[in-house]
Amino acid sequence: MIVLTIVAILATMLLPVYGRLRERAQKAQCMANLRNLYVATDLYIQRNGSWPQIFLKNYTTDEEYANAWIAALEPFGITRQTWICPTIQELLHNPTYNDATNARLDYISTGFDDKPTSPHQWPRQPWFIEAANVHGNGNLIIFTDGSTAETNNVLIK
Repeated sequence: MIVLTIVAILATMLLPVYGRLRERAQKAQCMANLRNLYVATDLYIQRNGSWPQIFLKNYTTDEEYANAWIAALEPFGITRQTWICPTIQELLHNPTYNDATNARLDYISTGFDDKPTSPHQWPRQPWFIEAANVHGNGNLIIFTDGSTAETNNVLIK
């Protein structure tokens, strides 16, 4: 009985640690997703000479817009799963996004014109930003130079 009590106490002490580790792993996955989007978009710019010209106003649904981005970066190794933040996915109770009718983007792009130098013109211009503040210190951002940050760390207070 004493051994079971000790094991139960230790297990109770480890639950918060496990939760924090899971949160950190999800945040790391989100940062990796942003980095992958950055690399794929940079390759897209090199191949096509400009930022992908995909604007929400040109589509009637969010799914059509999401599918346009997915299709644009798919040749560069970006899958539907890359666009999904694991923390947001967990908060939404893990819906499936395997087909075109259920596409979702958890990272929103900055729009640039079709000039080849525009996306690289300002080093601290965001390329992609996470759709929600789910990691506790603001939305995750990836900049033109490939660095990532949280909005609370870069906004002037």
